[in-house]
Amino acid sequence: MTEPAAPQLVPTSSHRWRAAVFFGLSALVWTVLLGEIVAFSSNHEFYVVLWCGSAIALWFLLFGELQNTARPALPIAFKWWVLTLGGPFGVAYVLYVRKNSDPSSPPAQQFAQASPSKPADLVSRVAFLERRVAELQTIVEGLQAGRATAPSREAAPPPTPRWEEPAPPPPPRPQPPLEVPPRPAPAAAAPLQPKVSTGFDWGRTMSATDLMGAKALAFAGGVVTLLGVVFFFVLAVNRGWVGPGMRVTFGGVASGIVFGAGLWLQRRYETTYSALVAVGTGIASAYATLLASVSLYDMVSKPVALAVAAAIASVAVAVSLAWNSEVVAGFGLIGAMIVPATLVFQGGLREIGTAFVAVVFAGAATVAVSRRWWVLLQVAALVSVPQALAQAAAADSAHASIVTLAAAFWLLYLAAGLVFQFKLGPALAAAPASFLTGGAVFAGVSAALLYGRRDGGVPQGIAQLVVAAVYVAVAAARYRRARESATLLLALGLALAAIGLAEALSGSSLTYAWAAEAALLVWLSSRVRDARFQLPALAYLALALVHSLVTEARPDHLSEPIRHPASGAPALMAIALAALVFARVKRSWADDDRPPTGFLRALDPLLAWLRTNEAAVNVGMYSLAAIVAAYAASLGILELCQDVWPGNSIETPFEWGHVAVDSAWALAGLAVVLGSIRRRSNVGLALGFGWLALTVAKAVAFDVVTLAQTRYGIAFAVVGAAVLLAGLARELSVPDSVTGEGASSLFVSVAFLLAGTLVLVPDRVGGADGNGLVVLGVGVLYAALAAGALSRPNQRDLTTFLWILGLALAAAGEEMLLSGVWLVLVYTATAALLAVVAVKVNERRLQIASLVYLAFGALLTLAEEAPPTHLLVSRAHPGHGVPSLLLVIAATAVLAWSLSWNERYRLQAIWVAGGLAVYAASLSILEAMQRISNQGVDTDFQRGHTVVSAFWGLLALVSLYVGLKRKRSLLRVGGFILFAISLGKIFLYDLPSLSSVQRALSFLAVGAVLLLGGFFYQRLSAQFDER
Repeated sequence: MTEPAAPQLVPTSSHRWRAAVFFGLSALVWTVLLGEIVAFSSNHEFYVVLWCGSAIALWFLLFGELQNTARPALPIAFKWWVLTLGGPFGVAYVLYVRKNSDPSSPPAQQFAQASPSKPADLVSRVAFLERRVAELQTIVEGLQAGRATAPSREAAPPPTPRWEEPAPPPPPRPQPPLEVPPRPAPAAAAPLQPKVSTGFDWGRTMSATDLMGAKALAFAGGVVTLLGVVFFFVLAVNRGWVGPGMRVTFGGVASGIVFGAGLWLQRRYETTYSALVAVGTGIASAYATLLASVSLYDMVSKPVALAVAAAIASVAVAVSLAWNSEVVAGFGLIGAMIVPATLVFQGGLREIGTAFVAVVFAGAATVAVSRRWWVLLQVAALVSVPQALAQAAAADSAHASIVTLAAAFWLLYLAAGLVFQFKLGPALAAAPASFLTGGAVFAGVSAALLYGRRDGGVPQGIAQLVVAAVYVAVAAARYRRARESATLLLALGLALAAIGLAEALSGSSLTYAWAAEAALLVWLSSRVRDARFQLPALAYLALALVHSLVTEARPDHLSEPIRHPASGAPALMAIALAALVFARVKRSWADDDRPPTGFLRALDPLLAWLRTNEAAVNVGMYSLAAIVAAYAASLGILELCQDVWPGNSIETPFEWGHVAVDSAWALAGLAVVLGSIRRRSNVGLALGFGWLALTVAKAVAFDVVTLAQTRYGIAFAVVGAAVLLAGLARELSVPDSVTGEGASSLFVSVAFLLAGTLVLVPDRVGGADGNGLVVLGVGVLYAALAAGALSRPNQRDLTTFLWILGLALAAAGEEMLLSGVWLVLVYTATAALLAVVAVKVNERRLQIASLVYLAFGALLTLAEEAPPTHLLVSRAHPGHGVPSLLLVIAATAVLAWSLSWNERYRLQAIWVAGGLAVYAASLSILEAMQRISNQGVDTDFQRGHTVVSAFWGLLALVSLYVGLKRKRSLLRVGGFILFAISLGKIFLYDLPSLSSVQRALSFLAVGAVLLLGGFFYQRLSAQFDER
């Protein structure tokens, strides 16, 4: 009895590894939440295990759909989430839908769809050839047995679709008599059609018509028959109809009759669904009878019962393999595993029943693996796992029998997955990979259910470590022959070892263990030349870091005053050492002649990224080691301050400890920057300035809020000095430009130095404003740095940046310390000095600074010392601001002298100086009249304005005359402008403001000057024309 249908293909992994990883992580989180929800809703752990197990099973069931790139991943994830709410009902629904799925139910349609267009990929080609070989094998066997029956007609439909057109040679013509059996036998032989599919294909044989045909009737009859035998023991006990002996006898007789009927049907009518289902039902009924006799009535001893169960399982295995029938295995073995669950409501959950399930699963695994019936193995696991976990959860203590039973299940799952993978070849496929993973999860959950948190979790941790040791040992044994499956086993073993260590150990010891495993794995990666060991090494390193930060070295040890803050520092140093090992070990990237082609292909993108970014990963590991070491050192500094501080207080040493921490961080960042500049390392510069930025952020966000003023002032000063030195060093290493990090550091250093010194220096120092002294001092410091940088070649930009900062701060400090003419004196003197220095060092940018200082002095003079109101409004001393004006005029003259390189700018400066001089002279005339005359302020002020009007007119006449005489157009234009201003003054100011006498004198003076101007202009212009 050969199986004509093609072997079931095992799904392989796809390249959608990102979606798979995200799906797996989100599924893990939701499974934990689902367990919490079920635990909250029910007090029984059985339901928690059942629902969580169902969620895991659904994940593996839907993983194949996720691998299909033609389908979006989000709807599949949403479908999984909805189905997990139903728990086992969701699993049953998925299995039912897969059983009744349409895409492959009619083989002829699939054949027709595949044949017109040639298979596109290797998998479809192989499937197509397998179906063709199976069909030809069936025809040949029929011919050898002399059977011209309907099976050949059943096998013929697949080739009929257009694909057999190239096969009309003459020899097949004699065979039509064999292919056309019009005799009446075919009508009677119609029920023999199932013969073509003796192996039950769970995914392709169930169609809509099958639900109303022989297959549906046979399956329904098998289920009902099995329930009838089970009801011998359930309802009979409840109703009290007959005794235990009669019930067992009835069950045994019924099982034998059903089994024998199936054998007779198979022998008489060959392969039919009824025969296959009857044999399977008889086997399952025999198991039910045996289980009832030993579990409910104690009629058979447990060792004998187990031996008989093994014998029945052997019969089921033999029949399934001999007939090559998955139907027999499904009803006989799967049905037998379901029976103990039906007897739970009668006598409770018994270990002997679960032991029967283990025996039957061994038989089912043997059949499924030998025939590559993946769905059968999957269903067997789904049926057995909940019963095994429920038995473990119901156990009062972890006695030897229950531990042995759980270990037997786990070893059976491990063996089934390994042998199934061995059958498929060296490339790790998704089906056995998921089975091996599920077995590891079963082992971990069983250990948790059996031991719980007894004795602090040490027994549970030891059990999981034993399981991990087995996985690691098997991986080591299979590494050379099956590297991919060995890698998966090693990963599972390492994961279980991590969990076991977490349960068995606590505190820093667990961190030490995980950090050591990370270092060992990355070293092993270089020794065995397998880069995939880096992934578990990274996982262990992450676990160690997270555990350390959550338990023994929490961040609050640094942010809050506590006793012994450095208790977790040694664990942090272990993590830093592991990160250094990861960065220093030369990892192997040797290309394998046989790259991964199975399930582990999902790791290829991640490994490729690690290989491409190996340098960046090393830098990251060095950075992680440095950060962790700095954190440990900071905790050590706080611990040291507590030890050396007198008394029992912890607040004060905590604050001074943070000052020391800031200093250490700043010096470390400065050292990294200096070392990177020396080695010309851009990565080091980024890390150094990044660390300084972290130090600055810590000082601003933590120190200001937590520490006292004096302490955070010292911290600010130290950090500002370090940042200043780092910025200077960076800028001096790059000529002819200013870098972003260097300029930012210099700017930040100004703020920190100002903030720190302003806090430390009192408000009054020697009678002067302390804040002004601080600002002026910092400005002088940056100006001095600018002067020092000016002496170095190719540092013009740095010099400019420094003197901008320095002069701005100096100007602000001078304004805080001085006022009045003294402040004007300082501003104008600084402007003149900068103009002279600009000429001496040939740096024109300093002239801009000189102009800015001069503008400050002029604005101060015209706004406060000598405002225009002094000229327009009578007052006792209108010439009060003349000294300030003279200082501004002198500084303007010096600036004009320094602008010899641009005549236009120089003339503008001269005209500005001349205008200010006229203004100063006018104020001096008004002041002189106030001092000479004693007729009162208003009268003297009006007299003075008469003189001012005459002075402006005379000055205009002189300017016009000199301009005409020397042919200077600017002087001529200036003279006319002054004449216009004089006229405007006498009409707009003198006419309405002065007395009648003073007004007349002003008009006479200006008129006389204008007449003289006209005379000189005419005479001198005529002379020019004659020449």
